[in-house]
Amino acid sequence: MQLTDLQMLNEVQAWVAKGESFWLCTILGTYGSAPRPVGSLFAWNGKQRLGSISGGCLEDAFIQRLDNQELDVFPQVISYGKDLVDEHVSIELPCGGSIRLLVEYYTPESYPYFNNFLAKANKKQPFIKVLDMCSNTVSFQSDRLTQDENTLTPSEDFIFIRYQQVTQLLILGISQVSEWVAKLGLMAGFKVKVCDMREELAQSWPLSGADTRYNVNIIWRSPDLFIDENMTQKTAVLALAHDPRIDDLGLMAALESDAFYIGAMGSKITSDNRLERLERIGGFSQKEINRLKAPIGLPIGSKTPFEIAVSIIADVIASQNGKSQ
Repeated sequence: MQLTDLQMLNEVQAWVAKGESFWLCTILGTYGSAPRPVGSLFAWNGKQRLGSISGGCLEDAFIQRLDNQELDVFPQVISYGKDLVDEHVSIELPCGGSIRLLVEYYTPESYPYFNNFLAKANKKQPFIKVLDMCSNTVSFQSDRLTQDENTLTPSEDFIFIRYQQVTQLLILGISQVSEWVAKLGLMAGFKVKVCDMREELAQSWPLSGADTRYNVNIIWRSPDLFIDENMTQKTAVLALAHDPRIDDLGLMAALESDAFYIGAMGSKITSDNRLERLERIGGFSQKEINRLKAPIGLPIGSKTPFEIAVSIIADVIASQNGKSQ
């Protein structure tokens, strides 16, 4: 589950605290171009919108149908798009794609189902949400599979929605670049952890504070142990210390892991020297060395810490989506 959707679910808790009823929409499938991925969430309590399923057009059409009392059976699945336009709604996605949407309606009586969903999501671990369309009950199963995030297994009476772990960034080293990478990573919906051994730099890290938007505390740990203790298949390792004592130790552990992205900051000369050290000291093969993106990030001519951070986050996203160069 994306952290942006998780944040939205936590905001819905304010409605639950007030005893308000609300509709929860989940994208079950997309066909062709679509503005939001499968699993994206949107909620409406009659006054306030949270989340997004299309960027605006489908939300308006859905609320219009509610206002016209055209939707009175929940849960149900509805479709929107060029080829799947609902009979009573003149809406077509600007991108030309189509979307299948699950609509649930929550009242105080069904709050336990929502609360269980939120509790599962907050653990940031893989799970499957199972919706019985006949009885309108929701249950959950553990999911240790490695299938694509939020994939749907169709069934006549049941809907299965699979949620994988939140993608995380493991950042090695305190620096201006790592500060911006942490901020942009959080904004992009990643889980962010930062490691360093140089505790004398603690006062140089501005993200340990009361600002919950960008609150990332430093884990004072040897980088290799930090990698080993936090590694998942949904992990990117970013060596940004610009100090071989930090970067190289963490990179050796990362190259032995299942990380989907491994990158190290530095010039072309610095990177070549690092690759030689990893091959000589770590004994890594050329195939293993080739997993390391060094210099890190997309080649966009970045110079400032912010620009370098943009290139790194963009490269991580591209790699996660199978579009890496």
